[in-house]
Order: sequence, then C-alpha cells, then structure tokens
Amino acid sequence: MARLGAIILISLAGVLGRGSAAPAAEAAAPAAQVRPGDDFYAYANAAWLAATRLPPGRDRYDTTAELRDRNARRVRDLVEEAAAHPASPLAQKVGDFYAAQLDAPRIEALGMAPLAGDLAAIEAIGDRRALSAYLGGAMSLEDGTGTHSEGVLAVWIHQGFHDPDHYVPHLMQGGLSLDRDAYLDAGPEAEARRAKLRAHVAAILKLAGLADPDVRAARVVALETALARTHASDADMGDVFKTDNSWRLADFRAKAPGLDWDAWFKAAGLETQKTFVVWAPSSVTGLAALVAAQPLPAWKDYLAFHAIERHAAVLPAALRDADAAFAGAPPPEPAQRALDATTAALGEGIGRLFVARYFPPADRAAAQAMAENLRAAFRQRIAGVPWFSPETRLAALAKLSALKLGVGYPDRWIDYSGLAIRRDDAFGDAARAQAFAYRQALAKLDRPVDPGEWGGAILPQAANVLINFSPNAIQVSAGLLQPPYFDPAGDAAANYGSAGAGLAHEISHSFDDLGNIYDDRGRLARWWTADDLARYQAATAPLARQLAAACPQPGLCVKGDQVLTESIADLAGLAAAYDAYHISLGGRADGVKDGLTGDQRFFLAYARRWRRVQTDAALRRQVATDTHLPPAERADLVRNRETWRRAYDVGPGDRLYLTPEESVPLW
Repeated sequence: MARLGAIILISLAGVLGRGSAAPAAEAAAPAAQVRPGDDFYAYANAAWLAATRLPPGRDRYDTTAELRDRNARRVRDLVEEAAAHPASPLAQKVGDFYAAQLDAPRIEALGMAPLAGDLAAIEAIGDRRALSAYLGGAMSLEDGTGTHSEGVLAVWIHQGFHDPDHYVPHLMQGGLSLDRDAYLDAGPEAEARRAKLRAHVAAILKLAGLADPDVRAARVVALETALARTHASDADMGDVFKTDNSWRLADFRAKAPGLDWDAWFKAAGLETQKTFVVWAPSSVTGLAALVAAQPLPAWKDYLAFHAIERHAAVLPAALRDADAAFAGAPPPEPAQRALDATTAALGEGIGRLFVARYFPPADRAAAQAMAENLRAAFRQRIAGVPWFSPETRLAALAKLSALKLGVGYPDRWIDYSGLAIRRDDAFGDAARAQAFAYRQALAKLDRPVDPGEWGGAILPQAANVLINFSPNAIQVSAGLLQPPYFDPAGDAAANYGSAGAGLAHEISHSFDDLGNIYDDRGRLARWWTADDLARYQAATAPLARQLAAACPQPGLCVKGDQVLTESIADLAGLAAAYDAYHISLGGRADGVKDGLTGDQRFFLAYARRWRRVQTDAALRRQVATDTHLPPAERADLVRNRETWRRAYDVGPGDRLYLTPEESVPLW
C-alpha cells in the first residue's frame, strides 16, 4: 500500500517481486485430509501450496503475482502487435513509441546529441531570475501516490482539501537522488551511501563528456544535502493535516524570498493560479534560500546531472548500465525497458487496447452490478455498526451514496491525438509525452472536478485498486477483474468471495479510521465524534487481542495494533461481500456444485485469495512491517463470522471455533 494524504494505491496481495511465474494447477476440491474448522487456509489451499514452487528471483509468490504475470504477458503481446501491425491510430502511437525505444542502434548512434539543447540551456543560465525560470519550466508532474518527486518541486493537480468543486495545484518536495535520511544521518552507512552517490554522479557526468566530473559531483551532492535539510520527513508528508497549507501567489514572495517566483510560475504555466496547497512549506522556503545563496555553477552541475538521469533511458546504454550498477541491480532487458517507457507515456492508451481484448462490456456490466450490490450491502451493514452515533450513521450513509465506484476503466479516456510520436525519435517521443501529460494536467485547472477521473495513478491493465478519499472515489482495474479473482461466466459465490470481498474491504476504509477525516465530497473534515472514536476503540480492542495471539511460526507473532485497521477491513469486506452475494441471488437458493454449497464456495474463494508461497525472511519481514496479517492468519479470520461456522458446521472441538462471545464480527 502506498499512501500520500488523500490517495491509497493497493495491491490486494501486497508488494510483489519480479521474476518468472510458476503457476500450479488449481485443485478443484479442497483438501479432504484437513478439517476446515481446524485450519481453513490449509483446507482451501493445500494442493496449490504443495504444487507451487517459488520462482527464481522472488521471495514470495501468490495469486496476484500469477495474475500480474499473465497481464504482463498480455500487455507485451498487445504492444508488440501494435508495433508490427497497428490496427488503429492509437495502436500506431503505442507501437511507434515502443519501436523507437527498442531502436538501440539509432539511440547509440545519436549519443548525447539529443540532450545538447537541454545542457546548453542550463549552461546559459546567467542569473537568479534565469535559474528560477529554468526550475519552474522543469517542474515535474505527480500523481499523488509518491512522497518524493523528480524535480526540486513537483505539482499534483487535484481537488482542494476544502473545495471539492475545483482543481488546485498541490506543490510537493523533491529533487533528491537518495532518501532524505541518507543525507542527514551521520553514521558510517549513510556516509558510504553519499560517497557512492558522489562516485556515481562523477561517472554519469564523465560519460556525458562534461569536464571535471569529480569536482562537479562534489557540488551536486553538497547541494542535494542542503536540499535534504529543508525537506519534511516522510511521517509529516503522510499526515494530511500537516500538508494542508494553503498559499496564495503573494505568500511565495513574502514567505520564500530569494527565488523569482514570477519567473518560476510563468515558466511552469501557473502564473494565473490564485491558490496553491504547499505540502512541505520548509522545502519551499528552503529552496528559495538555496537559489539565493548557492553558487550558480553548483546549480548548473545539479541540473545537468538530473537532466542526464531524467533522459538516460533514451541515451547511450553506458548511462543505463551505470545507473544499474549504482542501484545494485541488473538493467532491465531491452523489451521490458521499452515497455515500461511506453506505459509511462501512453499507459491509458495501452489500457484501452487491453480492455478491448480482455474486458468486454458484458464483463464490466457484471462487475458494476457486483459493486452496486456491495453498496447495498454496506447500506444495511452501516445501520448496525456499533460505534456510530445516529448523526455519524447518517453521515456514513451520505458518504456511501456519494461514493463513486469506477469499475474496470475510466468513462472518459485520454485523447492522445495531440501527442506526436515518431518511430525514429525515442528521445523526442519521451520529451513530448512528458510535456503532453503536463499540459493535460494543467488543463484541468480550467474545469470542474470530475469525481470519475482516474488520473494516471491506476491503469486499467494493472491489478490494483485505488482509494481516492478526495473526491470520495474508488477505482478497481480491469486487470484485477480477471480469473481467478473474477469470472463473469463462472461461479457467483466465488466471484463475491474473492473480488467482491476485496473490493468491499476497500469500500470499508471510507468509514474507518482512515476515511473518517474525509466527508462525502472528499473535503478534509472529521465526521466522527470523540464518542464515536471511543466506542470504536472499545469495540475493536478484543480483536487486537485476538490478533496478537496469531503466530505463523513459534515465537513469531503479529502485533495486534499494527494489523488492526486492515483486519477490521477484512472482516467488514467479508460481511458485506457475503450479504451482496445473497442480494445477487434475488431470494433464490444457490445450488450445490462440486459437492459444496454456495456459502461454502464463497468462503473457499475467500481463503484462496490469500494463498502464498514465500521465504522465511519474507514472512518475518511481513510480520515486522506489514499492516496486513500473514496469509494463513488472514484467511482464518473467517472464524469470527457465524455464517462461516454454520456453512462448515464448525463447533466446539474445532481449533478455529469461537463462541459467539469470543468472536469479534464488528460489522
């Protein structure tokens, strides 16, 4: 999960490594030798766990990894097909961009020549006004899911925290090659990282043909260190109340002297904006002071290095090899690098090709029907949430009604017709794509907020869900609404137990201690009362104690408070998805299939969502740092639902059995 203020981007199975997939055959029936009431995770997944090996280069592998691998193969096939036989103007752009990125002989033959204009513009900077203008013109674009940006300041065009009708420029700190603490820590490990960075900067500048690379590198790292001292911590950047700082144009001149803000904002195309949200005021005031105080040669060296790094993907391979050596990882193979670049430039265009082939309108309609059944289920469940006061319950229902559920792909696709792509110009294609995306973002400032906008943080071909608390929207991608999570032609019980429970988990965050600071229109406003919070803490404390007793290995136990919020969402999602499944039946009974009732198949699909093979080190890292339970413990949360105990006839004597007094259903 990546969280920045109002946005949470989620992979339903956590962070996954890369490598070759090794899927095992799905067992049609659960394990007969395991009693479901003793170990439901093993009952559901024993055959898969026994048959699945960990792919080389990965420390974990699960259902989402399997799905992502399949999506990746499909995307590559689509892009390669577009390069060879484009069937539409959009496919032509996608294919030409990809082909240009793969044209290594031409990229090598051009050498550093494509960057000559940028380097000349940097060298021509003669005063602080020109420096301010260059920095403004080099402003990078953010999508709201990161905490560190490429430029010294980045802009995210999003609705205001208190004005849900208008887009506002949000300014964010950036411009560092390492994380902030690597510059500020005095220990030997941090010093070694800085020394390695100096050597890397020198190597890049030397490869680019710049004189005195060691001297320049020392100036670059010194300037980055000075920038780091002005940056807010990650904790502060993740606290939306600390990032909610409204500035007007005049405030920049008054609070951050030293930088020519008129030149900056004109170059950035933001000179007519009245209001900004400054996420880290110290980074703005600090940057202005550094523009005034640092020698121009230091700034030129810094800008030259970052210009080279920004365009390294379309410059000679020696630069990319140096970057890979610095990162301590092999460079991606050429086709993957070209595909990544094409996705960065034309991601939604690729998504449109993906949807046309792998997510037909009937599939979307089925997923939308499931989403609306989940909404109906939550409407019933909210009525019984024990910690809501009557007023808070009404606020929650209003938020549920207003929640925008984006299913599969956006209703309005990006129009790429204004983006010029040439099959023989990899450097120019990348630069034009960046400029196109920036113009598209700034154009939103002239129109009302669109709650249905996807905004680039999630792509249709990805296997992700995006929670956008502001403006109260959730998007689930077509790439996730695929088997084994969702199959419109398959079993409804399995669809609701898998994809339905996953989407319901995310919906529940709109009403918990993550979403309780955003109202029905996405405004920053606490809508829980102090009494609501006290009742919530009292109601959830027994679950925290139950979770703390979960030990995936002897002596390795989870921290109840660390996994509490996500476990509450698991239980809420499970309850709402179960209700929605029965809503979908319209009062009909679901028949027995493969010897299992509908309710049994629902819970079986839920447990199969969490199947995973992983190394011991990966498990220990998850227990230490993750806010979600490990796979087996997560699946076994079903023990808190009376509907599960009834479906599988679980009772006293079964290891997972909980009495009604011991179970903590919450929702």
